[in-house]
This record gives sequence, structure tokens and C-alpha cells, in this order.
Amino acid sequence: MPQDGVIEVASRAERRKARTVQAIFDAAEPLFLDRGFHGTTVEEIAQSADVSVGSIYVHFQSKEGLYVALLERALDVQERYMEEAFKPTLSLGQQLFAAGWAYLRFYLDHPGYFRILAFPHVDARPEDDLPFAAQRIAERAEAGVRRVAAIIELGVRTGAARPVDPYRAAKFMWGAWAGVIALNMRPDRLRLDDEELKAVLDEGRRIVAEGIAGMSLRQGDGSLRPEFDMAPPHFDLSPETRKGVA
Repeated sequence: MPQDGVIEVASRAERRKARTVQAIFDAAEPLFLDRGFHGTTVEEIAQSADVSVGSIYVHFQSKEGLYVALLERALDVQERYMEEAFKPTLSLGQQLFAAGWAYLRFYLDHPGYFRILAFPHVDARPEDDLPFAAQRIAERAEAGVRRVAAIIELGVRTGAARPVDPYRAAKFMWGAWAGVIALNMRPDRLRLDDEELKAVLDEGRRIVAEGIAGMSLRQGDGSLRPEFDMAPPHFDLSPETRKGVA
């Protein structure tokens, strides 16, 4: 049976390891987000974390391993935002667009994470397109598209949506939404500020809603029912209400 002193030594070692891992990650994240994978060196990360280069390899095996750890964190954060969208209390139409608003909130709160997930090839060199990163990102992105496609498919079956191809419609919606958000990142006159970004996305949402809504989501004159033609009420995009989603 281990003695108390041995347990305490092991506990201290584990805490020290956890602090080192966290220090490395905290140093690596801003460097990767600012300079990209190829623009960041292990030596720079080690210097910023105040650890040896060898320590990085001990805990993460490679620079690729450390970058994948960053991707996993970004993906987990994005998933928490997306989970807010699929509330059972929302109507089918609201769920469809809630996913888009959740994605926008994710971008507004974590633009660096959005960039490396939405555009994984931006940091790629011709001889190396970061396949270890792109595959993991693609898996999560495809899962999200399938989830939206399932909502559309249910809408088609119940008459809430027109007879469209659910998977193609979901891919269009995801690609269009991500593309418009990316305009906020442009350095030229095509850049949208935060308010115009929200307005353009809302206009796009109305266009999609008009095109996809079936008869059960329309009023007698053919216009959209009010509960469908609006952003979900719990997706207030003001900075004050965005706090607390880590």
C-alpha cells in the first residue's frame, strides 16, 4: 500500500506536468493563430512558454501534435456554440437558422478559431497542405452539415420545406454563411463591419427562407409565418449576451 509521502510526490509531479502543458499551450495558441502553423517555430513556442524545446516534444510529440491540440480545442469550442442552436423548444425553421446564428456568434467571439477551422488551407504550402489538420476539421464540418441536412430532410418529409436535396441545400447554407462571415476579415473595401455583417447575413437568411419554406410555414397570402421569418430570440448578438460561452 503506497505511503502518504509517495502519493504527495506523485501528486506534485502531476500538477507540475499539468502546469507545463498549459504553459506550452498558452504560448503556442496566439503564435499559431497570428502566424499560422508554418510561420511558428518550436523554438519560439518554447521561449514564450519558458520551457525547453525538449519539453514540448515530451508532452506533444511534435509541432503537428501541438497544432492538432489547438484544433481540437477550437473544434470543441465551436461545438459548444452549435449545441445552443439545436434546442428542442425551437421550431424546425428556427433550428435551421439557429445553427447559422450560433456559427456567427462563434466567429465574433473567437475569430482566430474560426479562421483556422473555416479556412484550413490558408496556412498551407504547396508541398504540404496540413493533411493531419484538414482531415480532422473536415470530419467535424461534415458532421455539422449532416445535422443541418437532417433538419431540412425532416422539413421536406413533413411539408415544412420544399422538395429540395437536403444535403446539397445544407452544404450551400454552410458555405454561404461562412463566406459572408469571411468578408469581415478582408482588408479592402469589400470588408463588412460587424453591424453590416449581421445585416447581410439576415438578408441572406430571408432569401433562403423564402426559397425553402413549404406551405405549412406560410400564411394565407403566401408570406412566411412570423415565427419562421425571424432570428431565434435567444440569439441576441450583443457583446453583453455573448459572454459566458467559453
